[in-house]
Amino acid sequence: MRELTLTGISSNMVLMSLLAHLFLPHHSNNQRARLLHPSSVAVIISLFVVVQLAISQISYRYPRILGYASQIQPAQILQLTNTQRQSNHLPLLTLDNQLSQAAAQKAADMFARDYWAHVSPTGREPWAFITESGYTYRYAGENLARDFADPQSVIQAWMNSSTHRENLLSNRYQDMGVAVVDGTLGGRDTTLVVQMFGTRVSSLGATSGGSTLVAKAQEAPSPAPSLPAANSSSGLTTLTLSAGPQIPLSSPFQATKILTLSVFTLFVGVLLLDLIIVNRRKLIRWTSKSFAHFIFLSILVVAAATILRGQII
Repeated sequence: MRELTLTGISSNMVLMSLLAHLFLPHHSNNQRARLLHPSSVAVIISLFVVVQLAISQISYRYPRILGYASQIQPAQILQLTNTQRQSNHLPLLTLDNQLSQAAAQKAADMFARDYWAHVSPTGREPWAFITESGYTYRYAGENLARDFADPQSVIQAWMNSSTHRENLLSNRYQDMGVAVVDGTLGGRDTTLVVQMFGTRVSSLGATSGGSTLVAKAQEAPSPAPSLPAANSSSGLTTLTLSAGPQIPLSSPFQATKILTLSVFTLFVGVLLLDLIIVNRRKLIRWTSKSFAHFIFLSILVVAAATILRGQII
C-alpha cells in the first residue's frame, strides 16, 4: 500500500514538474515557459495549420460530421426575421418560393463569378434575379451574409447595421425569400445567406402589362453599400442548399472558432503568468528577449478577427 502511495506521489510530482516546465518560468526552461520559446511557437503554428487542413478534409469527406451551414436553415431566418418584425409591431413576412429561387440563383452567381457584392462584376443587379424568377415587384431589397455558424448571429448582425435593419423592418415588404448555400468564394469554403424581400405589383392593385411591370421594377430601393468585387472566375460551383434532412454534428466555422479561441486563451494565459512571475521573483533571464511569441499572438488576433466574425453587405 505504501509503495502504491509513493508511486502516486511520484507520478504527481512528475506531472507537476512537466506542467511547470511547459507553462511557468522554471530552472528547467531557463526561466521562460517552454510554450513561449520560439521553437515551441513554431510547433504550435505548424499544428494549428495541420488541424485546419484536417478540419477542411473532414468537412469535405465526412459532411455529416463537419458540414457547412450545419445550424442555419432558411425557415429559421424567416422565423427570426418575423420575430423582430413582430417586436416592432410590423406585419409578418410570407416565405415566397420565387424569391427563394432568386436568392439561390444570386448565391450561385456569386460562387460562379467569385464575387462578394450586391452587384456582379458584369453589372448585374439583384433585381435581375428577382424578375427572372417570375416575381414582378413594386418594392425589393436584399441582405447578404457569409461565414456565420448560426441563424441568430446572422439576424443580430443585420439588426446591428442600419441599412440591413431597414430592410428587415420595412413596412413596404410583404414577402421574403431565403437561400443558404455552401461553396468556395475567393479560394475559401464558405456559407452564403441571401435574403431577398419583395412586394408584388399585383398586391398593390397595379396593372399586369409587361411594360408597366418593368417600369415599376426600376423603382426598387438601393441595396446596402457593396464591397469591392473579387476577381471573376468562369468556373461553375455546385449549388447545395442547407435544407437537407441530414444535419451535421458541427460546422467547420464552429470548429475553427473553438480551436482559435482555445489556442489564443492558452497562449495569453501563459504569457500573463510569465510576466507576473518574472516581476514578482525579480528574475533575470539569460535568454534573448525574443518577440516570436508576440508575433504569434498577433497572428492569432488577426485570425480571430477574421474567423470569429461573419461578414454582411
